Amino acid sequence: MVNLDRTIKLIGGGKWVAFILGYIMYYITSRAFGSELAFLLGFAATGMFWIICKNEYIRLIGQSIATEIKEAIVLVGEIDNFVEIKRLRKGLIARVYLVNAKEKSTIFHKVIASKLDDCKYKKYLWVMQLTDMSSKDELIDTQNLLNSQLFDELVKKKEEEGNDKKGEGK
Repeated sequence: MVNLDRTIKLIGGGKWVAFILGYIMYYITSRAFGSELAFLLGFAATGMFWIICKNEYIRLIGQSIATEIKEAIVLVGEIDNFVEIKRLRKGLIARVYLVNAKEKSTIFHKVIASKLDDCKYKKYLWVMQLTDMSSKDELIDTQNLLNSQLFDELVKKKEEEGNDKKGEGK
């Protein structure tokens, strides 16, 4: 985990190198292509490096959150499970699929929530969904159900935000 934290910090700060790389691209290509095209190439290089670093940064944070969840599951007990991290504009969604947890699912939920409260990347986690399946074969149906529930919640939140903004204008 320590190496992962260090890598996350390195990539988070490393995205600022994009401006230096963009300038280097501009400087090298300006003599060959002219300043206008060189500027566009430098701008493209800056943007692409920034995007690559940002995507890797978020991916590593998701990996760190998944590791925290896996550690919490091991604390409660060995059980078949799947952890899925999805990325939305507002943040990350963590899905935990337990297989035959039954009455222990509330214990798993409490331990995972407690572990994530101590996680330094919790601010990136927007939603956590935990579900219990009777077998691994139900994974696709459970994913579809969770997608539907998540979509309904997002629509409800969007409508509430829209109603709040209408109320402020009066």
